[in-house]
Amino acid sequence: MLIQESIMRFKEIFSKKKKKADKDVKEKKKEIPILIYTEQTPNPNTLKFVTSRMLFDGMADFSDIEMAKKWSPFAEKLYELPYIENVVINKNFVSLDKTEDKGWRDLMFEIKDFIKKQLTDGEVIVKDGYKEMLEKEWEEKKNSGEINSIEQKIIEIIDEHIKPWIEGDGGGIEYTGFEDGVVKVRLYGACSTCSSATVTLKSGVEDILKSMIPDVKEVVQDFGF
Repeated sequence: MLIQESIMRFKEIFSKKKKKADKDVKEKKKEIPILIYTEQTPNPNTLKFVTSRMLFDGMADFSDIEMAKKWSPFAEKLYELPYIENVVINKNFVSLDKTEDKGWRDLMFEIKDFIKKQLTDGEVIVKDGYKEMLEKEWEEKKNSGEINSIEQKIIEIIDEHIKPWIEGDGGGIEYTGFEDGVVKVRLYGACSTCSSATVTLKSGVEDILKSMIPDVKEVVQDFGF
């Protein structure tokens, strides 16, 4: 009985200390000024807003507003700005697409202030469970036999060798299919509609995949229709 009481007491003390520590961390974050600067991308309608804080450990594509509503209060609020068309969160920056009728010079400071306020207020960037959801979907595809060994190799190469430099430009790439030697990928963010998208595919993605996997003959962009 005494042992159980001691354990209960220990758990209570530990819980209180953890809550206090979490509160202290939040207070310290509020004290540290948030710095935000912009970086241009190959797409004139896409701009990177780089922050002095880590937003998400990885990349989160919220080009689908319904996904934003489900998983990212931060992205959902960005979509409330009438000129925002796409949101991609990656490590310490958020890549935003705007409508063509607006210029970044007119929007930049408003967006910076908007992002700074969300971070200062402690808005949730990406909800817990997002990564696990993606990993689960991936495992289900592999286990169902939908993805063969060649496709697994293609995806591994894209993840390890291609994604990093595309994400560095504020864009993203997603494998969508492979048939008769043709790899289909979806480009989003800065790389989706920029003038250099074809160069990215042919001189970048295609060359790398063809050199590493003989079965690959061509890489094409999947526009979703």
